[in-house]
Amino acid sequence: MNAATPAGNGHDPRESRLAVEHPRAYLALHVLGGIVFTALLLWAFAALADAVFDNGRFTRADVGLSAWIQQHDTEYGESIFAVISFLGAPGLVALVAVVSLYFAWRRDFVRAISLASATASGAALNMVLKHLFHRGRPEFATEFITHATWSFPSGHAMESMVGYGMLAVLLFDVTRHAGRRRLLVGTAVLLILMIGVSRVYLGVHYLSDVTAGWLAGGAWLYVCATAYRFARWRLHPVTQDTETHAAARRASVAPPTG
Repeated sequence: MNAATPAGNGHDPRESRLAVEHPRAYLALHVLGGIVFTALLLWAFAALADAVFDNGRFTRADVGLSAWIQQHDTEYGESIFAVISFLGAPGLVALVAVVSLYFAWRRDFVRAISLASATASGAALNMVLKHLFHRGRPEFATEFITHATWSFPSGHAMESMVGYGMLAVLLFDVTRHAGRRRLLVGTAVLLILMIGVSRVYLGVHYLSDVTAGWLAGGAWLYVCATAYRFARWRLHPVTQDTETHAAARRASVAPPTG
């Protein structure tokens, strides 16, 4: 499999039919959908933040759930979730570095830069949000947190959403088999969910911290994915060959006349 776009037709055969035949319309729909989707995620994030810092019933339920989990957890469970939690920070950084270097080695610099920059910017944005909201961690966090950091939103949840999500977007594009694509998406979703759950189980975050991390991470992931699509489109714009190829495909499936 070559990372570069095949010569002669100006498109990647793994891309969707809409992206190949109507790339401008595909990009426009992607941007429009992204604006709506991102706005919904940001609205949910703002509503959650308002509920958390209102110190009302929602906050009491948040703290109560954290306390209940700590009363019923086990050492075996903590050991399992500590490993899962590792995949959300050091493990993710190592994986992103390896995959980015692999893409660069294949001279697929758009994917290499997109993955590395999305993950790094997601981590930076999380630090900004943490300092903006200044929420303290649960009282149980000292067992697993070696240096003091703010709790809202969860860095592991947000960064895994951006990192594993962007990795899934890139690998989805270079995977042709439908079954492998489903496995790829399912694995990414499961990893993101389990990393978030691990942070609550270990007592280092409230459930609202993790949920906020998923929401903020989802919004930033869509921004990064849209930037990646735009970069791909700019580097491989519609050419006459592409339009001719698309017309030939439409003609090949058109019903016979006469």
